[in-house]
Amino acid sequence: MAKSSVRFERGDGYWVAERDSIGFTGTTDFGPVEFLITSEALAEMLNPELEGIDPETAAEVFIEFESDIHGIAQREFVKRLGGEPPILLTTADLAL
Repeated sequence: MAKSSVRFERGDGYWVAERDSIGFTGTTDFGPVEFLITSEALAEMLNPELEGIDPETAAEVFIEFESDIHGIAQREFVKRLGGEPPILLTTADLAL
C-alpha cells in the first residue's frame, strides 16, 4: 500500500482566533504542513443551514468530523501540489 503524501495525528486541532478557523498540522516527508479549516466550513459540516458557529462549537465539530477533515485536507494538499502553508480549507473544499 502506498504511503500518504501527508499524514495526521488525531486530536491536534486548535482555535486560531485571527483566522476564525481551527488549525491542525499534517506531516510530510519534508516536514510539517499547517492547515486551517474555517468556522463556516465546520458549520456546513454540522448543519448546512447554519451561517456560523462559536469557537467552542467549532472545536467540537472538528473533533467529531476529524477523520473526514483529514481526508479533505489530504485531497486538497495533493490537488494544490502542496501550496503555501497554511492551506486554508473552506466550504468550497467540502464538495467531493
